[in-house]
Amino acid sequence: MKKSLAIGLITVFIAVSLVGCGSNSSNTSSNTSGSSGAYKDGTYKAEQASFDAHGYKGQIEITVKDGKISSVVYNEVDKNGKFKRDDADYASKMKAKNNITPKEVDEKLQQELVDSQDTSKVDTVAGATESSKTFVELANQALKDAKK
Repeated sequence: MKKSLAIGLITVFIAVSLVGCGSNSSNTSSNTSGSSGAYKDGTYKAEQASFDAHGYKGQIEITVKDGKISSVVYNEVDKNGKFKRDDADYASKMKAKNNITPKEVDEKLQQELVDSQDTSKVDTVAGATESSKTFVELANQALKDAKK
């Protein structure tokens, strides 16, 4: 009787253990595919074809690591290669009018994309509607080659 009870308990223990392992195994595989992200690792770039009315064109470089967007560098550059974010006169005028500078706009957009991992979740920055639109368009263009 004790032997049958012991065998029964061991059988139940093994069955419960296997069910638990099967459950963990399935969670691990779904977590693995979820953590691998939606993108192929690499660096992806895009640039506007022409300069805007202010004389700048947007450029973006997105780095994907482990399937996720790990960094974003967005700049608007003039025909001389000078970044809008470094133009003190432009920044001063923009700050006075919209209470934000090009550098702050760039940093906000970049961080939102890294945080959300989704261009559709990047909000338009008040006072920088055109830059925000350009950022999203270029991010989408750069990431199209990164999609799995």
